[in-house]
Amino acid sequence: MSGFVAAKYNLDAFNCPHCNAYSHASWVPLHINTTRGMSQTEYNLAICSKCKKNSVWVQTGLDNEQEITGMMVYPDQVSIPPASFDMPNNVLKDYQEAASVLSRSPRSSAALLRQALQKLMVHLGEDGKNIDRNIRSLSEKEKLPAMIIKVADTMRLTGNDSVHPGEMLDEDRDFIANQMFGLLNLIVYNAITQPQEIENMYLMTPEKKRKAAEEKDAKAKQV
Repeated sequence: MSGFVAAKYNLDAFNCPHCNAYSHASWVPLHINTTRGMSQTEYNLAICSKCKKNSVWVQTGLDNEQEITGMMVYPDQVSIPPASFDMPNNVLKDYQEAASVLSRSPRSSAALLRQALQKLMVHLGEDGKNIDRNIRSLSEKEKLPAMIIKVADTMRLTGNDSVHPGEMLDEDRDFIANQMFGLLNLIVYNAITQPQEIENMYLMTPEKKRKAAEEKDAKAKQV
């Protein structure tokens, strides 16, 4: 999960939308006669060095730093981190739908992921009404590490600069949409998967040793 790099226009290496492997991408201009009036649409192929399959990209304009931007038009669904096995079903449904529209509409994808995040908050015992408050509450309960708050803040989901659905700035949408897949998996791992793994490890310990550990813990709490 931590090593996943989302596909992006003109990026030298990313996780391939076909084989999902992190690999070098060779960019090749695709000459298609699509001239309309005085303008011409520019297409490019990104060839995966691992599986040799192509993704097709169209130039969409310039960003705030005057760098050329582009959007993947094939395949339809870009590569994303696989959903955690422990992700609740209602959250997983939004996660998968967000993946299916990411290449066509990062804004719609981010809105679906925000909805998935709210459902995840409810699953973890929060009200799901305020992501900022819910994540901080889970951190205070030690269900999530404090660093999660900072990660969410970079996506403007928490903190004084947090935005509500429909208020996302155009320059934020690609970054937020891609990063939120990882955030959802990260929260699932810390709040659901890891506690289960620890519990399973504890239950594998012989009963005599478990009781001794519990008695020691109970005495420590009385001090």
